[in-house]
Amino acid sequence: MDIHPANEGHCLVIPKAHYATVFDTPPDVFAAVGRMVVRISIAVRDALQPPGLSLIQANGVAANQTVPHLHVHVLPRRYGDRLPLNWSRTRKSNASTIAEIAERIRQRLPAG
Repeated sequence: MDIHPANEGHCLVIPKAHYATVFDTPPDVFAAVGRMVVRISIAVRDALQPPGLSLIQANGVAANQTVPHLHVHVLPRRYGDRLPLNWSRTRKSNASTIAEIAERIRQRLPAG
């Protein structure tokens, strides 16, 4: 459980071994964290019946990572909770810019 919960039922999933960010985390460890996130999310849903649930995993100060240890927030959401986790859907980008950025990312994907 988060000791500074944003909402009732705010949980954390944290690997026992230390990894500062997702960039430092072996894929098999992150996969295990993901499996636990699903299990905890289902338990939160069944216990608290929130109308929504957000999963938050931040990396680096610019992403508002305040604890330098990989963790995933399982955050039950309520209508009107006013948590500032959503962004404006009015910002637009053109298709060529989106395609160019997607290609730059594709070129850097590791094999496998």
